[in-house]
Amino acid sequence: MLAKAEGKILKELMNYFTVSNVGILIDTGVFYAFYNRRDTHHLDSICLITHVLEGKFGRPYTSEFVVSETYTLLRYRLGYNTALAFLRALNKSDIEIIFTSKDDFEEIVKVLEKYSERKLSFSDATLIHLSKNYGIETIASYDERSFSGIEL
Repeated sequence: MLAKAEGKILKELMNYFTVSNVGILIDTGVFYAFYNRRDTHHLDSICLITHVLEGKFGRPYTSEFVVSETYTLLRYRLGYNTALAFLRALNKSDIEIIFTSKDDFEEIVKVLEKYSERKLSFSDATLIHLSKNYGIETIASYDERSFSGIEL
């Protein structure tokens, strides 16, 4: 039964995300839902992270700001041990954390200015910039408000 559900979830996710072999950028919501059993996207996140770690979406990436945002959410909503478990698991995984530079910072500000009507978070703007800068066409996120209709 679980395998059938996982297959359905993966198929829906593959249709939902624009899949690229270059890689995938992972947003805060995916990590948070993975650790929060009460989150509506919990099972989706387990399936997605499993397939990400198996390399089905190419090389996995996230940003330093997503790590910070995820740690903070987990720390204050689910506790220190869960937040620390996230950091330790991320450190042991093949998910590459992209650290931004001053040049990146200036480009991220431009993204915020360009999409000012969307009320993007700094972290979301960073992912948009990194996707363009690294040629990564896939951002794994449950935040349609931020990424819907933006050409990566």
